[in-house]
This record gives sequence, structure tokens and C-alpha cells, in this order.
Amino acid sequence: MSLSHGEDERKGARLGRAIGARLRRLRTERNLSQAELAGPELSASYISLIEADKRLPSPRALKLIAARLNCAPDEIYDAAAAEADASIDFALAEAEWSLVGEEFDSALERFREIRRLAARAALHEQALRAAWGEARALERLDRFEAAIDVYSDLLQDAHLAHDEPLTRWAIISSLCRCEIGLGEAGRAVDRGEKALDELRDLGAAPSAAAIEIMCELVRAYLHRGDVMRARRLTAEAIAEAEVLQDPQQLARAYRAAGQAARDAGRTTEAVGLTRRAVDLLVRGSDEAVLGEALALHGMALLWADERYVQEAERDLRRAAEIHERGRRFAEAARCYLELARCALVGGDASAAMKSAERALTLLATAPAADRAQALTLTAAALAMGGRNSEAILRCDEAVAALSQDDRDLRRQALIWGETAEVYVALGQTAKGVDAWRRGFTLLQAIGPLPLHPPFSPDEPVVTD
Repeated sequence: MSLSHGEDERKGARLGRAIGARLRRLRTERNLSQAELAGPELSASYISLIEADKRLPSPRALKLIAARLNCAPDEIYDAAAAEADASIDFALAEAEWSLVGEEFDSALERFREIRRLAARAALHEQALRAAWGEARALERLDRFEAAIDVYSDLLQDAHLAHDEPLTRWAIISSLCRCEIGLGEAGRAVDRGEKALDELRDLGAAPSAAAIEIMCELVRAYLHRGDVMRARRLTAEAIAEAEVLQDPQQLARAYRAAGQAARDAGRTTEAVGLTRRAVDLLVRGSDEAVLGEALALHGMALLWADERYVQEAERDLRRAAEIHERGRRFAEAARCYLELARCALVGGDASAAMKSAERALTLLATAPAADRAQALTLTAAALAMGGRNSEAILRCDEAVAALSQDDRDLRRQALIWGETAEVYVALGQTAKGVDAWRRGFTLLQAIGPLPLHPPFSPDEPVVTD
């Protein structure tokens, strides 16, 4: 790649620490002392500073040094620059392995240091790759606001238009995912719709990037309660994935379609769709997506009919293990919440309490609605065990948490309804009516909620 005039002036910076090691090696190979290499024009201390990485040689000094080493200046220049590039590339590979190995704090630290060094050495491509890694590490640590800042910086870089995997579409998909994580589904919808419109205007063929954006847009629609639009988009995503013949993307589309079907109350359809996603993913390598598909399949089974509680529990436990191993604690907590439901359906108050409390532990810093749902299920378990006073306190805590959260209104409406049921079962009718009223107010704004388990399906559910 040719260098611009500005880059040429900074070319010495590309040598970084490699220039000192390169000079020292060439000097010792020729059996020269620092004073002999310096000659009358330079000083031994000047050579020492260069070799100690405390000074970079000027163009004039580099020519003099190269002449005494009997080599061209570019031999020092280019070889050292290549060493600097290779060193940073190796560091990037190590950081990626930390990310793959789910050592997210270590990966974040590594990527930040590499980004700083690459920027100082004017290694633009490596700096971009380091920023991409930094953003992904931040996202995996649920530091969504910081991740959005880095992703947004990347999106402004003109070099991303044709680079893989750093396409602007991959970054847009990541931004949508982070915005949903922050509860800002409206922003994710605006961003995702704009990206899809742009892809369609370009006449782009079906692609993995488009399907990923569609699936994130489906999630955003569901967070806003727009189930019908989500279902229409999942049909489009499935059609594109089938044309693409990519099992991984087809599984993503089926998973999104299963989630939309579940939120529409079509539990039998949700079971079938999520089962297809699981079947495709067990042959793949993306554990995060497999965990999500297993969790959705388990939830769909539970919502379909209480007869399938054991199958639901099996998939949910497996999903929880996958998510905890990957330090996706919010996702793992939601699996434990559904495991608490399984235990409640089975009449096991102790198991329900254990799962709900595990969810609460994992949700220590999660959005209030997540904690509220865990508190409500804990209350239900306490009530089943005859510990009514404690159950009422947990319901009161759930109400306080719900009152602090204005995100994902559809889910909040469902939790208000669950809390109302527990209050009424505990003889707290006035509190139950108030919870129903607050849930109904949300329901009027966002449309009908899916039926709550146990629910008899209109046709048999196939679990194998």
C-alpha cells in the first residue's frame, strides 16, 4: 500500500521499539561498537538512546548509520517496520484468543493497549482491528454505553466500507444489539430500518450481514411490543437465509422467528421454530447462539403445555450452563428464571427458590425489570412454601423495582400481571388490583400479551 506524504513523514514512528532492536542486531553482527557506528558525525550516547528506544534517528542520521552498516536506509526502515507490524499482529491474535476464551477483562486490556500502540505507530489497520476487539469485549462485559462509543467511532471511519469482518453492517448490527441491551429499542429500530433500507436501495443480494441486522431489528420490535412487524420481518429473514444456504444464519432467523411467535402467543409454532434452530446449531460452533436457541425452545415448551416441563427444564439447564460458561450472566439469569417457573409448575418450592435466588445473584447490576421478575418468582416460591410474610415483602420489592424502569414495556406488563397474581394468592387483593391496573395501562399502549403457562396448545407439540 502506498503512503501519503503525511504518512511518509511519520514513517519513523512505525519503527517503534523495533528500530532499536534492529540497529543493535545489525551492529553486533558487524562487530561494531556504538562509538564505531556513531563515527565522528554522531555520538555513542546517541546510538545508545536509539537502541534503548528513547530516540528515533533523523533522516540524516539514518543515512550515516546505514552507510557504516553497509546497507541501504530502507533495509533498516522496512525490516524494522515489518517487525513492528508483526509484533502488533501477534498481540492482536493473543487478544482475540482471550476474547474467544471468554477472558473479557484481559481481552479488553490487551485491545486497548494495542490500539494505543498502533495509533502511535500510524498502523491504521491494526488500530481498527484493536478498536473492534475493544468494542466487542466491552459489549460482552455488558458495558453497553462504552461499547456504543467505540462502535460509533468505528462507524465513522471511511476505511471500513470494504474490510471484513469490519463492514459497517457488522458494526450497525452490534450497535443495535447494544442499544437493545440499554433498553433503547427505539434507537435500535431507527438504526436497523435505515440500514435495511440502504441495503435494499443498493440491490444487495442476501447476505449474513443483512440477516443479522434483521434479527436484531426483530428483537428491537419485540422490545417495543410491535409483534406483527417482527413476525413479518422474520419471514423475510428466513427466506433470505434459505437463499444464502448458510445454516448458521438460518438458525439465527429461526430463533428470531421463534421468539416472535412466542410473543404472539403462538406457542406451538414457537416450539417448532426454535427446535429447528437448535438442530442447526448443534452442528455448529457458536455456543452463544446455541444457548439462546435452547433457552427459547425451553421457554416455548414450558409455555406450550405443562406436560413438557421436563423437556423444558433440560434445555434451560443446558442453556444456563452455556451462558454462565461464556459469562453472559443476564442471559443465564433469564434461564434460571424460567427454571424457577418449571419448578413452580412441578410444585417444588425449594427448587423454585434456588433458581430464583441464583437469578437474583446474577442480576445484581441488571435492569430493574429483570430483578423485579426474579423477586416475583421468589415470592411465588415463598408463597408455595407457606412463607407468606416473606413473599409479600418480595412482591413489594418487585413493585419498587418495576417503578424505576421504563424500558421494555411489554415485558414489564407481563411482570406486573405475574406480581398481581402472587399478591392475590397471598390475600393482598388491593395490591393485586393495583398491579393489574398498572400492567393493563401498559397493555393498552403496546397490544396484547402472549398467554402465560400453563396453556393448552391447539395441536400436539413435537419435542423430538
